[in-house]
Amino acid sequence: MAEKKAKTAEKGGEAAHSRRCPRCGAETRVVQFAGFGPRGFFWVCEKSCGYSERTR
Repeated sequence: MAEKKAKTAEKGGEAAHSRRCPRCGAETRVVQFAGFGPRGFFWVCEKSCGYSERTR
């Protein structure tokens, strides 16, 4: 799956606030998925515990 960091989504909105993963408590970051599979901006856990949530 294609994955790249979404810099424009991190500059404003809810990405300016620090979020924690509800599963493991690690930091989450905004990632844009493109290509085959889910598309759009998602909050993804830094520790790869499998947590992802759509930003909008």
